[in-house]
Amino acid sequence: MKVEKFNNAIGIVEQAMQNGRIGFALQQVNAVDDSRTVLYSECLGRLIEPDGTIRTAGEFTAVLDAARRSAGFDRHMLSLAFEWLSCHPSGMLGCNISAENISPQNWTALYELLFRHRLLASRLVLEITESVPITPLFAAAELLQIIRGLGYKIAVDDFGTGYSTTELLFSIPVDIVKIDAFFVRHRRDDSERFLRHMVGLASCAASTVIVEGIETYAQFEAAKAAGATHVQGFLLSEPTLAPVYCSPSTPLRNAGIPKWVM
Repeated sequence: MKVEKFNNAIGIVEQAMQNGRIGFALQQVNAVDDSRTVLYSECLGRLIEPDGTIRTAGEFTAVLDAARRSAGFDRHMLSLAFEWLSCHPSGMLGCNISAENISPQNWTALYELLFRHRLLASRLVLEITESVPITPLFAAAELLQIIRGLGYKIAVDDFGTGYSTTELLFSIPVDIVKIDAFFVRHRRDDSERFLRHMVGLASCAASTVIVEGIETYAQFEAAKAAGATHVQGFLLSEPTLAPVYCSPSTPLRNAGIPKWVM
């Protein structure tokens, strides 16, 4: 990506955060035994451009990750989630937290936000995503245990791909493991065996195991046969492109996404 295009993308996200044009859609996590039972709904980031064009988080988060500027966006999304939870007393959400937020330079801002809203902790799952490795693992484990002490649940997202490794799974305290969609979309004769092994491994670390990317009944049955407790995907919950919640325009504080001059 060219520097000018790279910087422009970061500026677009910064302005959207300042102007209340960041929001989220929701996708449910459903129980395997009774698909009508919802464990929680994951917040999926949305950016609304000035002309009304809606961008999904997948279209811009890679740029933030590459620039090591994900932490501020994550905290902005967390703030939106807390606002939504305050207005929906029976709702429960999941929100992504990048490994960058667990780093020493960002930990204080994250903890202050979580502590301030600790009365909502039992209704929020923090999904740890790893676009970069979490290091050192022992320090991250201590920090995540502090978060759990406030009442939040911790999930490992996209387990089995990228930096979401077995070492990570057994090094940090987790309540939920989310198996990456790769393991249900992978078309091999032995794919169901692979999925069964992944679910079994995840079950050693957490009692709740979610298989992501469920789009067909065959995939649902495969996840169920593998021993997953929950599934997530378009089959049972198709999120809207338009956000279901956006915050009013507020000043940008502690965003961690400065305007770059290069």
